[in-house]
Amino acid sequence: MKPIVLALLLFAPSIAYGTGLVSSEFVAGKPLPVIDIIDDTGRVRSTADWKGIPTILAPMYARCPVACPLIASALKRGAAQSSAGPSSYRVVLFSFDPHDTPADLRHFRERESIPLAWTVAAAAHPGDARRMLDGIGYHYGEIGGYFTHPNEVIALTPDLKTAKALIGTNYDVDDLLAAARGGGDWSGRYGGWILALLLLALLLSAIHLVTLFTSRSRTAQAG
Repeated sequence: MKPIVLALLLFAPSIAYGTGLVSSEFVAGKPLPVIDIIDDTGRVRSTADWKGIPTILAPMYARCPVACPLIASALKRGAAQSSAGPSSYRVVLFSFDPHDTPADLRHFRERESIPLAWTVAAAAHPGDARRMLDGIGYHYGEIGGYFTHPNEVIALTPDLKTAKALIGTNYDVDDLLAAARGGGDWSGRYGGWILALLLLALLLSAIHLVTLFTSRSRTAQAG
């Protein structure tokens, strides 16, 4: 690997984000575009088959030297710490690399010791990976045959709508699943309104204090 490419990969957004932060691109409620996928066994299915239970979607690519192994490790750690039963949700590691074959995906599963119950897959048709991920606000770029991308995992509701996203190297699976079930992303949905109300309250308080100070100054001068 060329030194400049390695440097870009090490300091690219793929590992530069802080832990557990909500992605600035994320918007809750976006439907996941339906595409055909092919998994590490060569089986072709549809993303529509994911309906029915919450899904944790982790975009990645099999040749990733640093970030994607970190994502896989963080997800395994989060699942081990979760109180949810393994059969109550689905985990999908989805490759956006158009060159990843089932053999590449299988090698990634084996190398990273991905649980057998989890899905490791890629788009079955060219261009569909970009279309699907763009549709839910996840963006990535390519540099010298490698990719820059956020360490982001996305919780999808049972009807495949975006519920919450976390980026970093520490994923609270219970938090993601609570959001996917409709009860855990209150701050993500209403945080902006709360902040706006707090700022408005501060502004009104400042106006009140200035008005009160001015009124008292005038009264003192009149006396």
